[in-house]
Amino acid sequence: MRICTHFDPFRWRSWPIKILLIFLRRNTPDTLRVMLLYNMKKTGFLFLFIGIVIAGCVTTKKKDDVSRFKRGYNSLTTHYNYWFNANEILRLKEAELSKGYKDNYNQLLPLYPEMAGETPSKKELEVAEKKAATGIGLHQTGTWVDDCYLLMGQSQYYKRDYETAESTFSYMREEHNPNKKVKTKLKKTSTKKKPAKKVSKRKKAKAKKKAAAKKKKDAEARKKELAKQRAEARKNGTTVPKDTPKTTEPKPTTSTKKDTKPEDEYRLEVTGKNPYRLHRREAAYPEAMVWYGRTLIEREKYEEAEMLFRELHEDPWFPKRLQDDLAKAEAYLWIEQKMYDKAGLALNKAIKYAKNKKDRARMAFIQAQLLEMADQKKEAFAALEIVLKSKPDFVLEFNTRLHQIMDGWHASIYTSAEANSRLERMLKEGKNSDYRDQIYFTLGEIALADNKKKEAIAYFAQSLAASAGNNTQRAESYLRLADLYYETEDFVAAKAYYDSTITVLSNADERFERAQRSAKDLTEIARLITTIEANDSIVRVFNMSDAERRALAKKIQKERDDATAKAAAEAATAKAVATDKGRPAGPVSAAGIKPSTFYFYSDAAIKKGKRDFEKNWGDRKLEDNWRRSQRLITGGAGDDQAGADKSDDPAKAQKSEEELMAEIFKNIPRNQAELSVIHLATYEAMFKLGTLFRDKLENNPRCVGTLEDMQGRYPDTARFDKETWYYCYLAHTDLRNQPRAQYYLDKLVAKYPNSPYTKSITDPNFANASKEKERELNVYYEQTYATFSKGDYKTAFSRCEEAPKKYGSTNVYTPKFALLSALCIGNLQGTEAYCKALTEVIARFPESPESTRAKEIARLLACKGFEGAGTTDAKKPEIDDAFVTEHDKLHYFMVVLTGSDIKLENVKSAISDYNRENHKNDQLRLSNIFLGTSQDQPIIVLRKFDNKEKGLKYLNEVKNKKDFLGENNKTTYEKEFFIITQENYRRVLKNKTLDGYREFFQSNYSK
Repeated sequence: MRICTHFDPFRWRSWPIKILLIFLRRNTPDTLRVMLLYNMKKTGFLFLFIGIVIAGCVTTKKKDDVSRFKRGYNSLTTHYNYWFNANEILRLKEAELSKGYKDNYNQLLPLYPEMAGETPSKKELEVAEKKAATGIGLHQTGTWVDDCYLLMGQSQYYKRDYETAESTFSYMREEHNPNKKVKTKLKKTSTKKKPAKKVSKRKKAKAKKKAAAKKKKDAEARKKELAKQRAEARKNGTTVPKDTPKTTEPKPTTSTKKDTKPEDEYRLEVTGKNPYRLHRREAAYPEAMVWYGRTLIEREKYEEAEMLFRELHEDPWFPKRLQDDLAKAEAYLWIEQKMYDKAGLALNKAIKYAKNKKDRARMAFIQAQLLEMADQKKEAFAALEIVLKSKPDFVLEFNTRLHQIMDGWHASIYTSAEANSRLERMLKEGKNSDYRDQIYFTLGEIALADNKKKEAIAYFAQSLAASAGNNTQRAESYLRLADLYYETEDFVAAKAYYDSTITVLSNADERFERAQRSAKDLTEIARLITTIEANDSIVRVFNMSDAERRALAKKIQKERDDATAKAAAEAATAKAVATDKGRPAGPVSAAGIKPSTFYFYSDAAIKKGKRDFEKNWGDRKLEDNWRRSQRLITGGAGDDQAGADKSDDPAKAQKSEEELMAEIFKNIPRNQAELSVIHLATYEAMFKLGTLFRDKLENNPRCVGTLEDMQGRYPDTARFDKETWYYCYLAHTDLRNQPRAQYYLDKLVAKYPNSPYTKSITDPNFANASKEKERELNVYYEQTYATFSKGDYKTAFSRCEEAPKKYGSTNVYTPKFALLSALCIGNLQGTEAYCKALTEVIARFPESPESTRAKEIARLLACKGFEGAGTTDAKKPEIDDAFVTEHDKLHYFMVVLTGSDIKLENVKSAISDYNRENHKNDQLRLSNIFLGTSQDQPIIVLRKFDNKEKGLKYLNEVKNKKDFLGENNKTTYEKEFFIITQENYRRVLKNKTLDGYREFFQSNYSK
């Protein structure tokens, strides 16, 4: 017991411990009590914990009343379990998304790079959302519930599920807004007097002592002041004051309750408690409202977002640490609406408040880009200085210096020579070796601004040549070259560069549609220009003498040999240095004149040629003169064989030269009859080209030039006279060349007074009458087809026969009426008459869709000349089998179904169910297409897999599973499974068949 005398448990200030010790003294034996007290120091924390538990176990509480222990336990568990884990997942995903997006510094950078890339995988985000939701469900009484709701909303936002995210943040605004609770409390306290707080005796004594000391101090101060005044009075001979009264402050004037109430409320509102500082931590509400605004922007609810941001700006308690996030979100709002002036003001605030140097640098660069768009180059130059002072990463610093040189040149801070000198200095620096393409591009931009187009083209071509996998920069160079060639009216080169542009330019880029449209418009124009040039070359060769032809043949052979040697050297280099897989085939010349079309520059063409060679000649040994039956074969070394082939026999040499001539000039006409065919093809191509210049490009000068050149070349050919004169009239009218326009109008009136072209010019009402007649014709055809559909074939046939009499034999519906008439004959007169009528349709309208449909029907009926697939009349289209190998690019998965009894909707439903159960987070989209000339082969397409490995993994997973297609013992399908890249998928669609791709798939994907 002696040990216990040195321990006084009542010194412990925790009243639960006191209660526990009293309980132990009264209810435990002396020995146990001594042992417990002896070990009290060692078991102090245990007793403390037991005491807290006992204190927290209150049996009766109000509905919303929660003990501190319970709130603390729930907060602790939510914070360090659910919230922490969900937050870690979300932050890692955000970093991953930011790294996954590659900035294009020639375009306006996105404020939020993590949202600028492709839709992310939802798996991790759903895990984070689930953890946050679990924390909310299990620990409602904790103080981290609002933070979990914030994490839920952020996860939904990153998943691009903006509608759900909006609902989450909207719920937070209604249910977790601290302002509502605090405002209610303030109103109550302003109308009722607060009860006086109880003051302890110790505090009263202390206050009393303090007041007495102050009183004494004031008395001494008054004495000193009085003594001073008396001394001054004696000195001045005035009356000495006996004492100085105490200074009294004027009492405030009394006012009514109506006057004091607003003053009290105002004081409470300003000096009251911060509503966001709850339970010793900051509420998640302000940050959630910033995210709410971002979500509204994505939902294009711009007015609501603007009102929300204004409300947050006016909130006096809005946290300072979130000011940069709020300003950044507001800038995003204005950028999305293309209100760049307001965006710039918001970015100024965001840059000012930014705490992270990396964020400040990025926002300053975007600010500079906005100023560049507003043509404020000097201000942009200054903004780029802020970027450099923020110590950005190397890539951003490099691009900042490039932009600063450009802006400095535009703002006359640098001359062209100084700007070029700085850029050339950057070219020489080793650290910039991977970014030479961007430097060359900037040099090209300066040359272009100086109106030096040839130099600009050369620099842009060098940019492409120096590209090392930077598809973003290559897209810029391709597009700039395409636009330049388009401006200089080199439409063949422009078409090639637009094609290259759309292979590397992102679909989300706003310029993609323009590039795609330009490539489409120039397709036929480039083909016709190439055809005309080729035909002109053929005519020139036809008119050459024999000696000139031989000289040309030798020159061509030498160019081939040089190109072969160059290709071999490049192939050797390619083996040693990794080439850019995403780079389109065909290097651009350093001069930037035209993209090369040489055969060996295209890997796809080489592979296709190799396959074609093996089909025709088999696996031949690589040797000289492999095709010559009289080549010398010896048992010596390869050099001896080669030497044996080099015969000095003049006859053999002459024969070799003749073979070369025959091979090179095999397409040259042999007589005037064949030459006339070439001239006719040129005439037709020139006419089509002239009309396309006006219809597609609205290029009236080229339209007039081409058509007038055609008339000059072929004055005796009158096949397209009416159309040619009509187009020349329209083009000259638009060019305001009235004499030439009148010239062509006079020719039309003189030779073709009753043609539609003449009437459309001379008769003001002709256009309206034509439209009305066209509408009437359309109604007539619809009624005829409806009659046919009802089975009244006789009436339908009569209407078809009447149509040419009523609307002319050249009306636009003539092919349709002809096919419909044939269908009626088939139902009225039998198979033989049916086949004859179909053959007439095919002969009269060979290029029309009705002709294609008639051929399909003729094959089904086995009409004469259409028995089976190998018909003489229907030429099988050439298959484009130049498929490319891009294992690291996006792949589609295809299910090819064969047979007649295919329930496509059931198959698609089964695949959807399978993916929902097994690949819920892979975002696989399902669609179907039909291939074949008659569009009768169904193919189901699943998009998309990131690369070959993921596509093959899915294929191997499903190929032996019956439930994948919904098969069972009664229902089975003939099917094939393929994976295919986007580029190869386009070729399959173009070919309308899988022929060719099967072989490619077996070679490149099957093990």
